Amino acid sequence: MISAGNHAATQAGTGMMEVLVAIAICAFALFALLGMQTTALRYQKTAHLRAMASQFSADLADRVRANIRGAHGGAYNLSRHAYPVVGESAPSCLGSAGCTPQELAARDIHEWRSGLGQAMAGGWGEIAGSVAGGFTVKVYFLDTLAAGDARNQSARHCQPGAADPALHKDVVCFATVFFP
Repeated sequence: MISAGNHAATQAGTGMMEVLVAIAICAFALFALLGMQTTALRYQKTAHLRAMASQFSADLADRVRANIRGAHGGAYNLSRHAYPVVGESAPSCLGSAGCTPQELAARDIHEWRSGLGQAMAGGWGEIAGSVAGGFTVKVYFLDTLAAGDARNQSARHCQPGAADPALHKDVVCFATVFFP
């Protein structure tokens, strides 16, 4: 008890205020942890998609190295309109006669692009270059979580007009350059 002048005063509710402040501090800490967890999950998903793009780029680089005669002949340097349509059957030349380097390159690109389309949302890709100057492999995919990241939209070696930015704000490009 505290004495205030002639009247005895009691302290009531002080413990409850301390508990209320402690609960408020814990609530803010939990909201901060929730925000950090959400951000970590977003970056983990983006990292997973980039790792898949890297694996697909390495796969195509290995295919080009395995068909070096096709690479020297320019079979992997296709114009944008010459790419096979995803969903078509792959060129079949693996009979008793075997494949020419150009047919093998067409099959490699078809299987690679079909795999991209099945493994990644909106996955598609391009390859261009030469044995002397190196090949550039571009993998495009949809990543709604990284849509606002300017680094993704203007990646080095990627065509800014590959997708209409007004319609496809979430298209991300991953480019790799390799020499066979």
